[in-house]
Amino acid sequence: MKKISHFFNLARIYLNYILKKSNCNYMPVRLWVEITSRCNLKCRLCVNKDIPPSLKGDMDFDLYKKIINEAAGNVYDINLFHRGEPLLHPKLIPIISYAKSRGIKTRIHTNATLLNPELSKKIILSGLDLISFSFDGYTKKTYEKNRIGASYEKSLNNIIDFLRIKKELKSKKPFTIIQVMEFDDKLSLEEIMEQKKKFLKRFSNLPLDKLVTRHPHNWGGFLKLKELGKNYEENKRTISCTFPWYSLTIFYNGKVYLCPQDFLGKILLGDLNKNSIKEIFNHKTIKDIRKKFKTSKMNKIIPCKDCDRIRRRTFIGIPREYLGIFLKDNLRK
Repeated sequence: MKKISHFFNLARIYLNYILKKSNCNYMPVRLWVEITSRCNLKCRLCVNKDIPPSLKGDMDFDLYKKIINEAAGNVYDINLFHRGEPLLHPKLIPIISYAKSRGIKTRIHTNATLLNPELSKKIILSGLDLISFSFDGYTKKTYEKNRIGASYEKSLNNIIDFLRIKKELKSKKPFTIIQVMEFDDKLSLEEIMEQKKKFLKRFSNLPLDKLVTRHPHNWGGFLKLKELGKNYEENKRTISCTFPWYSLTIFYNGKVYLCPQDFLGKILLGDLNKNSIKEIFNHKTIKDIRKKFKTSKMNKIIPCKDCDRIRRRTFIGIPREYLGIFLKDNLRK
């Protein structure tokens, strides 16, 4: 999509969201496409480990091409991940390349445990627009407590090697982020900040574009951690969710859901093996959900009623936590 037309499309989406229109005469601008629901870790802050084995698999490449063909010219970018580890898909590079060939920006979010120099080089040369490394802890102790099955040094060295290769290739892409979940109830804020400084020194003179810090959320109420309770109560006052007006989440089997927080797939909107993206985005099911958000009846929707992310602080009606990131993502050259 051309930048100027995309900007006007975002304005139209914002108007529909603010007015809580149930019928949206446009296509979503962002997709979460789960190319695999499999993961090689069992992280404390993720509910992937609770998904039954029968519901884990890889997306068929022909189904993926159908999605991209329908999205081309309308969808601005695609997150090639959701519940699983994208590096597990055997056709990751062709997946990135096919979306790029149709003019769609691509992004992956990975735990970096499966990276090696050969794969890193292929990813960089594929034209991937953004890669985010999920790294839950500044120290070995915190990281390995949160990332069950991963090695702190191995994962960190994989990321450093990736950045070295990116530097050697003199490539500006992919825009590279390390995302750290600051979650350690045993440490003070001062201690965490000191750990952060030491951690960042590991990336001196390397093309790391950004460090993003996150706080855990409850995955629509599916993640049960007592440490999350206080944050949930503090944010109970504001009800705000943008997902029904700008995006769709597609599981590996082609089934479509309302948002990436619906981890277990409670709100089924359609099936791309039978329907198109355009049909699903304005089907009666999603229209009814938009109406419920308008009339504050979302407390009857599972998992929305238990989701802590719709109770975030907002600015001009948009969740403030991601407003700046969303604008930068969409307006970045």
